[in-house]
Amino acid sequence: MLAALLLAGLFAAPIATIALFLPAPKLGGVAGTWPFVRRTMFALVCTAILAAIVAGCLAAIGVTRGHIGVAVGSLIAVSLVWLPVTRSWSARAHVCWASTTFLFASYLAFMIEWTFTTHLGPAGTAGGVILWLLEVFAAVLGCAYLWELCDAIGREHWRRRVRGNLVTAHADRPMPFVSLHVPAHYEPSDMVIATLASLKALDYPNYEIIAIDDNTEDESLWRPVERWCNDNGVKFVHLHDWPGYKSGALNYALRNVMDPRTELVGVIDSDYQLDPQFLRRCTPLFDDPEVGFIQAPQDYRDWQGAPFYRRLYYSYLYFFAVSQPSRNERDGAIFAGTMGLIRRDALEQAGGWDEWCITEDAELSLRLIHNGWSGLHVDQSFGRGVMPLTFESLKAQRFRWCFGGIQMLRRHWRWMMPGRVSESNPMLPGQRWAYLSGAVQWYGDLLGLMFFGFLLVGAANIGFGGGLLFRKLTGFLLAAIPVLVLLGLVRAIALLRRGTGASWRDALGAFMIWQCTSLIVARASVQALFAKEAVFVRTPKTAEDARWWDAMRGNPAETSLGLLGIAGIALALTRNAGLGGVLVAVLLAWPTFAFLATPFNSLAAQRAALPPDLRERRRSEYARMAAARKLSIATGGLAAAGAAAVAAVALLGAGGGPTVLSPPLVAPARGQDAPKTAPASSPASSPVPNRSGTQSTTPAASSGVPVSPGPTTSSSSTTSPRPTSTPSATATPTPTATATPTPNPTAAASP
Repeated sequence: MLAALLLAGLFAAPIATIALFLPAPKLGGVAGTWPFVRRTMFALVCTAILAAIVAGCLAAIGVTRGHIGVAVGSLIAVSLVWLPVTRSWSARAHVCWASTTFLFASYLAFMIEWTFTTHLGPAGTAGGVILWLLEVFAAVLGCAYLWELCDAIGREHWRRRVRGNLVTAHADRPMPFVSLHVPAHYEPSDMVIATLASLKALDYPNYEIIAIDDNTEDESLWRPVERWCNDNGVKFVHLHDWPGYKSGALNYALRNVMDPRTELVGVIDSDYQLDPQFLRRCTPLFDDPEVGFIQAPQDYRDWQGAPFYRRLYYSYLYFFAVSQPSRNERDGAIFAGTMGLIRRDALEQAGGWDEWCITEDAELSLRLIHNGWSGLHVDQSFGRGVMPLTFESLKAQRFRWCFGGIQMLRRHWRWMMPGRVSESNPMLPGQRWAYLSGAVQWYGDLLGLMFFGFLLVGAANIGFGGGLLFRKLTGFLLAAIPVLVLLGLVRAIALLRRGTGASWRDALGAFMIWQCTSLIVARASVQALFAKEAVFVRTPKTAEDARWWDAMRGNPAETSLGLLGIAGIALALTRNAGLGGVLVAVLLAWPTFAFLATPFNSLAAQRAALPPDLRERRRSEYARMAAARKLSIATGGLAAAGAAAVAAVALLGAGGGPTVLSPPLVAPARGQDAPKTAPASSPASSPVPNRSGTQSTTPAASSGVPVSPGPTTSSSSTTSPRPTSTPSATATPTPTATATPTPNPTAAASP
């Protein structure tokens, strides 16, 4: 029965996903009773159509009528269960979400049942359970990514979205006093002065500006800023040996410098140029007494001229164009620091900025929401700053973001857990999911790195004649790398191109940039579990006239992994491993390409053309990184990760024996019993068990070669599964022309 359910999901999910990306007609109003009824009716009709198609596909491969009825009925039931949750989505988004979650659930149920009913032995069963738990985690990440995808593409009725129709504050309405805080650390004085000058030009009567230099030891950087502030009526503070980093500097301004009339506090990074209407357009949002903070997008300037910065710009834009609006709909938007305003009462009630967290802005928004305040994301951009101008600075930024996100998870995980709303935790389920999914998504890169390691071990296993390792790896586990990669690619193209007009090349390049930082994010996600403080990443400098060798030396870990990937691909293809070796090589290709692209991006950033002021800023980025104070190094975290990987490999290679068959699908769905052991073979040939429960005959010399994993079926004794690719939002093996479901991993990672 589980086999029939899984087959139904394998057919349903890719069909529904393809339908989601087809052009949609305009259907008029989105709010009110009739649009709700229309969406519900269309969802029911689409569910019925999909169920009929799936029933036809199952009948075509010989599934019994009873199993077809149960599988199709279960698919319809899951769709009905999700209707109240997806009531604001289009019918296609609803069906895509319902069919994909159905696929996840049926697959996980099928694999855990197979793990315990197959004779794997104690060690093999333990290894299978560990892999199944990894699959559960990958499924949770896949659901988090898919929710954003369906929400962004399929939502018709946005209840809380703040678009461009903002009310402008005029003299006849109250204008709260605003205190704008501009922290700076080792920033070029000309750039900081330009930011302060743009703040002076704001079209708003009631505000002050406080410039805080945070422990810059080079007086030539902060003395000109001090003089400019004295000449222009701007408050200036230089902090020497002051604790707390950026949070400490902001707390000093909050408690010692800020005007007592202040009602709203704003934070502006020292490289931003602001729209003069920023305060007039955004302060009226605080007329709602429940709003504790608002956040406008972080936007950037001078990115159009160089391909690297163009791709980097679009990679940043995804969060504010897709993730934040989706989170905002559940009142789970984050305060991202610059270009945000906070109600002073809410900030003081929360105790100010926490100095233990290196992403103090996002952590503050979680505490504000936990205290009962609401947050708003604003679609319109009101200021533009400077992106990291070197790839090394980008890696350091990504490390900090990930480390801070895991710090929040460690400290506040109880707030994010599902449960009833109470006085001790008034957060709503949607708010908890927004912050929990946002935190655990950082582990997508670590998961991808672990799968890359499994693939390398499997390639070595093939190259040196092993045969047991991949027999216990399920298709979803091996598929996780292309699953995460391909859905991310779909999101980059379907969402970035729709929202920004990015070209296909720029959308692909934007996604590749995030893939190139996966190693540093994986490192941060492990360190954050074991260390209370982060070590700011320092990477070797590559000069503006750098050569390829310099870029490779500047990114030694990524370059080494890329070379290991090439070796793994070669090993997987050296022996007569059939489609199993080809599959391993194909799965290794994308992460290998991403690692090797890291020095390319480093070199591209160094050689990109910039205006004179930004060229100087690029040179100073290394000085700021070198001046960053060292914190504790969490070497224990990396050691633990290595030990876990060794243990996993040991479990994968243990137990099971040569008679273990991979899990069949079609035979049980047809009402036939699946064999639990393989028949004996002659010395001349060795039957290699595959995932469909059939035997493929290969020469005895190659009998130890593992066959490609994945929930597959075979219509003949010599058919082996092969990977295909379709634009699906999940790990969705799709049927071939011979009615043979084959593994087609498609999903995506969050940048």
